[in-house]
Amino acid sequence: MKQLAKTLHKKILHLIQQVIGITIYRNQNPSETNVAEGEEIVEDQTAQLEKQITFQTSSKKDEQKVLLNNQYPTKPRQFKKASLFPDQTSLAALSLVLHGVAEVLSQKMNLSWKTEVSSTFSYEKEVESGKGKIFYYVTDNPETSQPETLAEEAALVVIDQFDPRACAIHLIYCALVASLDKPWSGNFIIDDRQLLEYTGLVKRRDLCKHEKLSILYHLLRQPAQVLACIAWPKQGKVGAFTVADLKIWDVSIIRDFETDKAGNSKLVGLKVIGQAGVWTKYFLNKSKYHYHAGIITKKTVQKLFSIGKQNAGAARILVWLTFQIQPEFQDCVMGKTLMEIAYSADKVSTAEQDRQLRRQMADDFETDLKVVKEAGWQAELETGPAWLTSSKSTKRPIGYWSEILNSKWRFHLPVEVQERLTMDSNQLSANNIQPLSGNVIREARKAKGWSRAFFATAMGKSVSWVDAVETGTRKVSQKDLPKLLNTLELHLNRY
Repeated sequence: MKQLAKTLHKKILHLIQQVIGITIYRNQNPSETNVAEGEEIVEDQTAQLEKQITFQTSSKKDEQKVLLNNQYPTKPRQFKKASLFPDQTSLAALSLVLHGVAEVLSQKMNLSWKTEVSSTFSYEKEVESGKGKIFYYVTDNPETSQPETLAEEAALVVIDQFDPRACAIHLIYCALVASLDKPWSGNFIIDDRQLLEYTGLVKRRDLCKHEKLSILYHLLRQPAQVLACIAWPKQGKVGAFTVADLKIWDVSIIRDFETDKAGNSKLVGLKVIGQAGVWTKYFLNKSKYHYHAGIITKKTVQKLFSIGKQNAGAARILVWLTFQIQPEFQDCVMGKTLMEIAYSADKVSTAEQDRQLRRQMADDFETDLKVVKEAGWQAELETGPAWLTSSKSTKRPIGYWSEILNSKWRFHLPVEVQERLTMDSNQLSANNIQPLSGNVIREARKAKGWSRAFFATAMGKSVSWVDAVETGTRKVSQKDLPKLLNTLELHLNRY
């Protein structure tokens, strides 16, 4: 049909040229000059006719498309079948225990490791001003039912191999386990397509599939190589407890291989079957006060995965922000604190006496802050010199190091997280929910055996806030309502 259309198109043009040529020849003086001018006119008018025909053809095609679109409206955008999560944000378990795992993976030897009496190498994290402790260990055989904690020499080898990109995998595990009804008995499954898409590794054109999957395999194991023993203190009427099961993540990785023509074995697929340890009975049980969940963004995970070892400082800041910054967080962060998170306290202290190291760390700090912003986090300079946030490269003034350390920063959640929180809040409002009375809140608190001070701590508020809410002199804001309901286990449809 296309060939027939082209043939007809040529014949019509040829016929038009003949008609135009005869008309011009009759109207013009039959001289060589006029004949040449007539030929130019013929060519010009022929070109115009070709454009008109082409335009009319394309217009008819456009009209047909419009009619088809009206008859068959386009479907709403759907996520890829390989998508790991249905949105750009995901609810995730972000408790203190899991924060420690992320610290081990990103901070490595910047943490205060020590050798215990039993010769095992451990990192100790305090809970509630020293009232409780979490001890972290590493292992080289996470696949076994009872992995062995390593002594210093062997542990150092494992810790040195930890990759900041494993923090992205750890966050994925945190999100998947939060989606389970009973995390202590359920498991989650991920395949390689989901991981390649969600981490952004699928965009790496310089790597073959075997290389991509090999990278994933090693990173998927690393969060499971971090073990923990938890000694949690008594708080309020909730008694103390100890979690002796060391496994945080119990991960099995099934790999598929194929042999190529040269006889080489190539990794062509993998699947992860993961399960959380016993710790979830305490930290993902919503009836307990220490239940803690937050929101992660796909952009943060992909940025963590892409920067890798090149911007380890930025990776550490991103990990810290993900676990620390909550919607109600209003405190400023000192520049010195950020520098210590990114590069270790020892290195910051050493830089005081090393001019070259100060310059290098100042350069890294500016670069790493830009990387953090690219991941969606909003950094606002509360107190400090303007050159710290200037996009122009200017020479640093004398005393710049002191200005960096004494600067104060305020971080805001990524826009995607704020939009989700607003959407959840609006959804609550759309249900014609009446505000909770102070009596209901007070009775729910007492039913749990909590003091006002304890409840205030759980909410991240002051005791005066609790008093005002319970006496009815202050209403719970839409921003605080979801957390209050979750903390007290209240169901709005009952009030």
